[in-house]
Amino acid sequence: MRITNTMLTNNLLRNMYTNLKGLDSAQERLYSQREVHRPSDDPVRVVTSLALRSDLGEVTQYQGNIGEAQSWFEITESALGNATDILQRIRELAGSGATDTTPQESRDALAEEVNQLKEQLIQIANSTHGSRYIFGGTRTDAAPYNAATEGWEGNEGDIQFEIATGVTIQVNLPGKELFVGNTTDGAIPVLTKLANSLEDPSKKGADISPLLGEIDKILDRFIARRGEIGAKVNRMEMSLDRLGQAEITGTELLSKAEDADIAKAIIDLKSQENAYRVTLAAGARIMMPTLMDFLS
Repeated sequence: MRITNTMLTNNLLRNMYTNLKGLDSAQERLYSQREVHRPSDDPVRVVTSLALRSDLGEVTQYQGNIGEAQSWFEITESALGNATDILQRIRELAGSGATDTTPQESRDALAEEVNQLKEQLIQIANSTHGSRYIFGGTRTDAAPYNAATEGWEGNEGDIQFEIATGVTIQVNLPGKELFVGNTTDGAIPVLTKLANSLEDPSKKGADISPLLGEIDKILDRFIARRGEIGAKVNRMEMSLDRLGQAEITGTELLSKAEDADIAKAIIDLKSQENAYRVTLAAGARIMMPTLMDFLS
């Protein structure tokens, strides 16, 4: 086989390109501190990395959902707490008005305070989380209780947040049962009846006493719903802890799949540098003068 200078030159250039490409790859791993940069570098690592990144993305989304759910629960629990305080005060006022020894002037004053507390309760029924009404079911863009018509305009729809794969939790509390009930046994209608009874001189203590039982039932409902919200808050805290652990584990696995071994990367870089230098040195010896250099 005849060896020509052109063949020697082409082989030299091909080897230089190969070693230079290896040097560039080693430098890229060291500078970026990542083992893979494109699917062709290591398909198995890339598939693993993409799966882990997808899992971490879901964890981040679930953490965001839980954070939003916690905000709903905090606002709802605070509203229910305020409503409970109002109803407990209402019960005290009803007890004072349920005696026949209370003069009408005092009953009128009690009725005025009941009306003021009812207005506060209406404000609680129309509480918002940002711009969304929390007690209106899925109708969150309008106040659920219409004071002008004394009617409930919200619905009983659930708002669900996904907190894990295939796991959802209801974050809202439709308030019709609590605030208006079946038009007569809700908190607002009972407060209206109480105020009217206190203002009516013909109503005696025996007429007002039954309202104490109704107020107690309403209080029990509010306290029960407040307990349910508390249980959900505890569940969200546990779910958030679990997701935090999943995030740590996923991040560690992703680091193993993507991050370069710095010590090994430095050794590879030095090795590729030496290979490239040897190629250059060999090329200098291969490209010796030929006969044509002396035919002048």
